[in-house]
Amino acid sequence: MRVTVGLVVNPVAACDVRRLTSLARNVDVHHRVNIVARVLRGLAAAGVDDVHFMAEPCQLVERAGTLLAGALPSAGRTPSLRPIPSPGTAVDWRGTVAAAAWLAEAGTPCVVTVGGDGTNRAVALGWPDVVFAPFPGGTNNAFAPSVDPTVVGLAAGLFARDRRRHATHAQVVPYLAVDGDGIPHTRALVDVAVVDEPWAGAHALWDPTLLVEAVVTRTDPTVTGLAGVAGMLRPDGGGWGAVRLRFGPSGTDVLAPLGPGQLAVLSVAGWESVGAGDEVVVGGGRVTLAFDGERETVLQPGQRARVRLVEEGPTVIDAAGLVRQAAVEGVFTQQPGRGPWQGRHRSDDDGREA
Repeated sequence: MRVTVGLVVNPVAACDVRRLTSLARNVDVHHRVNIVARVLRGLAAAGVDDVHFMAEPCQLVERAGTLLAGALPSAGRTPSLRPIPSPGTAVDWRGTVAAAAWLAEAGTPCVVTVGGDGTNRAVALGWPDVVFAPFPGGTNNAFAPSVDPTVVGLAAGLFARDRRRHATHAQVVPYLAVDGDGIPHTRALVDVAVVDEPWAGAHALWDPTLLVEAVVTRTDPTVTGLAGVAGMLRPDGGGWGAVRLRFGPSGTDVLAPLGPGQLAVLSVAGWESVGAGDEVVVGGGRVTLAFDGERETVLQPGQRARVRLVEEGPTVIDAAGLVRQAAVEGVFTQQPGRGPWQGRHRSDDDGREA
């Protein structure tokens, strides 16, 4: 049985206005190709046969495949690169949604994403119960843990080969469901923010003075964005733990990294924990809702949105933990005299080691 993994690479991630308002650097095509090539190397070493990838104008995956073919030999075979059939939409977030839906329909075990929080949100919109192996390739990367792309590919390949064996390293995470009168149902993986500005503009959320309130699924002081703000207030949250933040004068001053190298002091008038199923009503004036850092929906006066925390969301592979455990189990070692390393991670259809 052939082993397949999905691959979604955002060619324009990390290129928005926040690159001008922080110390973040633009990620050029060559660096992005190198990242993808390292992911492919990990997938190859894990014995993945086919990689179904989202095609895009920069041909990042195709270039990465060429780069990999000309590099030094490595363990494992080179997987076959198969573009996802064109969904018939432009290469934007809608195209990502359509590509993710195709991967779901094809029964793909998991998908590697190279992009930021917005890219991962688009994938989850098209494939609600997606299994992610995310690599942080955007400006704000609160959703994806920081790990080498080679390890991300290796972990995704091992998981695809034997999902049952590695289930303990795949965590179901919550999300925020959003709806309301005249508002299309949508979801966010990290945060929903209310911005005191009645237009989406360049979409990216970068001016902290415009923040009215936010609901955040994570409280981690080590990441950038609103999840980092929540983490500064509740550092014992353990990563996943939803919080509602209200911004305003005469509040608690919080120093937090809103973007790479962009430390800002925000006045938080109040905050409270949000539990599973809890509903937060936001809006009431001419404001804009931002989902995972992207301004998207403009609310009219009197129009309100309901934000609800849902516990059973997508699944995220703990790449570092999975590879560490595989090393403990001896997956990457082989006794002398057995020929070239081909990997000991072989399983039958029942998920048992063969």
